[in-house]
Amino acid sequence: MIKFQTLKGFRDFLPVKISKKTKAGIFIDDANLFYVQKQLGWKIDWEKLFDFIKADIDLKIVRYYLGMPTFGESKIKNFKLQKRLESFGYTVITKPLKRIYINKTKGEFKYKCNFDVEIALDIATFVKDLDLVIIVSGDSDFTAIRDFTLVNNKIPLFMCFERNMAWEIRVSKFLTFDKIKKLIKH
Repeated sequence: MIKFQTLKGFRDFLPVKISKKTKAGIFIDDANLFYVQKQLGWKIDWEKLFDFIKADIDLKIVRYYLGMPTFGESKIKNFKLQKRLESFGYTVITKPLKRIYINKTKGEFKYKCNFDVEIALDIATFVKDLDLVIIVSGDSDFTAIRDFTLVNNKIPLFMCFERNMAWEIRVSKFLTFDKIKKLIKH
């Protein structure tokens, strides 16, 4: 007997039933995903993710929020990422990374970039044109915008890694990248 594997679409993985005509927007918080991808040893292929979702729903908006180093090889790398994302349909919003000192006397610092306000404002701006708001972050700061989408009779969905998902997200509608890894891995 020959067994056939049924290919699943994006909607098949969701915790809520939606139609192929569902109008969706995706808002991707790169800073929330950057380090966890390094820790896990695999990266999301953003073109595969885009194609996977777009094939199964009416994708209206794809916004990617990217902190930009101000110099060096990292700046060049992020600039190339920005151009690549834009080449297959993403709108990329950037701002410079900030140096946050952990220990000034030892000169220890880390780079940080926070787009929470920009993401929330963009969702508030576009929510009227969407049925499904996909927030790509495991950050609990976005629970307020989840509630805002619900008040506006829209469906909020979080996409994130199991490893960096806040408990507040776990009680929301979510899809982990771990669950669709075979389909989106770089």
